[in-house]
Amino acid sequence: MTRFRTRPIPAVLRLPLCAAPLCAAPLCAASLCAAIAVLAPLHAARAQVDYHLSGVAQGGVVGTDRPAAGDAHWDAVGAYAVTGSLETVTDSGVTYGALLRVGSGNTGRSTDRPGNADRQGIGIDQAYVYAAGGWGKVRLGQSWGASERATDLLPLLVGGEMDGFWTQSGRVRPPGTALGRAYAARDSDDATKVDYETPRLFGLKAGLSYAPERRAFGQDIVAASTIPAETNFWEGAVNYRGDWGPLQYELGAAYNHADAAHGWLRDTSTVTLAGGLTYGGFTVGTVLFDDGDSGLLRNRTAPSPGDTRGATVQGTYENGPYGLTLFWHGSETENWTTYQAYGLGLSWKVRGDTTLGLDLIHWAADLESGNPAAMAGQSSPHPTGNVATAVVEFRF
Repeated sequence: MTRFRTRPIPAVLRLPLCAAPLCAAPLCAASLCAAIAVLAPLHAARAQVDYHLSGVAQGGVVGTDRPAAGDAHWDAVGAYAVTGSLETVTDSGVTYGALLRVGSGNTGRSTDRPGNADRQGIGIDQAYVYAAGGWGKVRLGQSWGASERATDLLPLLVGGEMDGFWTQSGRVRPPGTALGRAYAARDSDDATKVDYETPRLFGLKAGLSYAPERRAFGQDIVAASTIPAETNFWEGAVNYRGDWGPLQYELGAAYNHADAAHGWLRDTSTVTLAGGLTYGGFTVGTVLFDDGDSGLLRNRTAPSPGDTRGATVQGTYENGPYGLTLFWHGSETENWTTYQAYGLGLSWKVRGDTTLGLDLIHWAADLESGNPAAMAGQSSPHPTGNVATAVVEFRF
């Protein structure tokens, strides 16, 4: 991350930006105007502002011995994100700031990773303003919600493991991928929202988020989902950090609820539980999720798909520039698919800003009779396969 020398906010912020038709989406305009409302008064006070700039880019290949029909055994993958932010602290101790992250999309991804989101070009991944003080932190705009912030606890290496590019491939993807991250419950992702976090007291922090609709003004987070965009998306979460001698631990829990887009669909109601342990260079993390019957037909008949749930356990060891991880994932959609994956991840930081990663994954599925689409073209109701991912990552 690059940190620039502080300087007073330039007078350009006095321009009447809110009067310009910058964006057709009301929530986009509201967020931009909020940024001006928060930051413009600081110019008059000659407040000192810290500027931060950071970026990440990934490129590589994903190979599988069981590609989907018509797909190649090897595919090139790539992703990037550039984040810029500015922040100032007033004499009263209140912090004001704004953040903009542009890139190739991070829909359904861990908070520290870019994703290609099946699209090309430049998109807005994050865009929000915030205020923070002894009372906590408030964000307004396009950002992660309370659920992802509290439960994103898997110790991922550069290849991504259960958050890697390979989970986007149609033949090998876990059943939970259709809802969001492959290893966690459906949440509001990068939808435009208002988000509040309490300060961390005695190790405990709580959060609450509200998105009027599961949509973002900067990127389409609906296309990759089988569930139409819900409304009134609420997220409530808690996170606890502590230590016991040389052992550090972290626990997270989240509950999300949203109204279905149509009356003939079930409302979204999901739960995620997560935990992590760190000792020296060793870290172990686990995430359990239950999406229930979120987004399914209210009057579905057997053998239609049922509840989706799953769990992931991952252990990582890092020593200097080298990293090693072992992981296991299991998930199921009732009457549809029971799925398992396990693998090995390796990483090597060849220099301070460049890291190489290699993931090797084995997966197996049991296809139920209610899954005719997955059964088509299969020689067995118990398909299995292998995936390899090689990635180079550059950060600044």
